[in-house]
Amino acid sequence: MIRLLASLCLLVATSAAASVTVVDDAGRSITLAAPAHRIVSLAPNVTDTLFAAGAGAYVVGTSRFTDYPAEARTVPVVGDATMIDLERIVSLKPDIVVVWKSGNPAAQVDKLVRLGLPVFYAETTRLADVAAAVRRFGRLAGTDAVAERNASSFEAGLERLRSTYAGKKRLKVFYQVWDRPLMTIGRAQIIDDALDLCGGDNVFADLAQAAPAVSREAVLARNPDVILGGGEADGSLEPWKQAAFLAAVSHGNVLSIDAPTLALPSPSILPGVTTLCRTLDEARTRTDR
Repeated sequence: MIRLLASLCLLVATSAAASVTVVDDAGRSITLAAPAHRIVSLAPNVTDTLFAAGAGAYVVGTSRFTDYPAEARTVPVVGDATMIDLERIVSLKPDIVVVWKSGNPAAQVDKLVRLGLPVFYAETTRLADVAAAVRRFGRLAGTDAVAERNASSFEAGLERLRSTYAGKKRLKVFYQVWDRPLMTIGRAQIIDDALDLCGGDNVFADLAQAAPAVSREAVLARNPDVILGGGEADGSLEPWKQAAFLAAVSHGNVLSIDAPTLALPSPSILPGVTTLCRTLDEARTRTDR
């Protein structure tokens, strides 16, 4: 009898140790009987973060436009930001489905929940959120050691940039996302946080939306020191150069920036932030002439 009781106690203790509980970005406590070794990711930034957490080998399904890291491109695609393949996801028998809280349609996510699939909501809007997400995913997948190492490395990279550009002259920046309609970044976009770290002030930080539409007149009124746009050579920034009275124009600071990961709220954003900081520093020297 004593041996039986001891065996039962050992079994209970082992099961308890194997279970994992993590609070997601919707404030929900998610408990799994064991670390997740079959994971479906429904956003490119989520996939990138899972790989950084050491859980890349466990990602069995992902979304369209997943380019980072390169290894993730071989994972089967099961949806995108507008539609997901429910049958394909169910067939993959995931231990957890990680969704982008503000990016995946709620109706689609609700269908997953109704099918009884465990869902984890992820939402990364500031640079400080990235390392925290890596650690949470490491906890979910049982890859805590790798996650901690990569999260700490990301934080150290940010701190190096922060210390390098702290105290530099602040520049007013208009960041153009799209030209027709004219769209920029609000304070909910992670690029807004990156600008701040690099010594830039987003001229539309007072807008709550991540990607608000604005008027040309509103941009002219805020007279930015720098106008930035994506690296595409499509000429979409050229019309600004006709407004000679703008500080950005007079200093030659209407610039395209080649930083494809800058809008990706995940560990791969770091090279993009580095490029942004260097670009603003070069613009800074022109405003000081």
